[in-house]
Amino acid sequence: MTITKESMEKLDKRAIEDFGIDSLILMENAAMAVFNHIKHFNSYTVVCGTGNNGGDGLAVARHLILNNKEADVFIIKEVKTPEAKKNLEILERMTRNICYINSTEDLDVLKKSLKENEVVVDAIFGIGLDREVKGISKETINTINKNGHMIVSIDIPSGMDANSGKTKGISIIAHETIAIH
Repeated sequence: MTITKESMEKLDKRAIEDFGIDSLILMENAAMAVFNHIKHFNSYTVVCGTGNNGGDGLAVARHLILNNKEADVFIIKEVKTPEAKKNLEILERMTRNICYINSTEDLDVLKKSLKENEVVVDAIFGIGLDREVKGISKETINTINKNGHMIVSIDIPSGMDANSGKTKGISIIAHETIAIH
């Protein structure tokens, strides 16, 4: 059986529309699965994108902080989806240790965090990526690949096409990928 991007999207849609499961609950379930998988480490760099994959990452960061783990949180530009925004609101009440990556100058802070921390949580792009990775997102992925110790991707390595497995210009070289569907 081949699992496609479309079949994964259908499963999410069915859970939300047919079974009435709120999308924030799905995000929380994904975050808990990732947290439980990586909780035996002590220090983390969580890099989030603007969509729901980024929202998953923000929820993971919250669980790390609630469990007294060191977590540096980076967001590429600004979060866009309502679910990601809600997780950001919650996280902002817990920590001021959130850095935004808007330009190449911001990558120096990311590099420092990557070198200091044991695990990188990749929550930049999920299965919905439908374009080439360019600009600051491309530079961020390159920085993670060059400087990250253990890289754990949520759903799919950022930059990878969910159907073909090919890169969209560049992709995270993940040590592990955790997909929850």
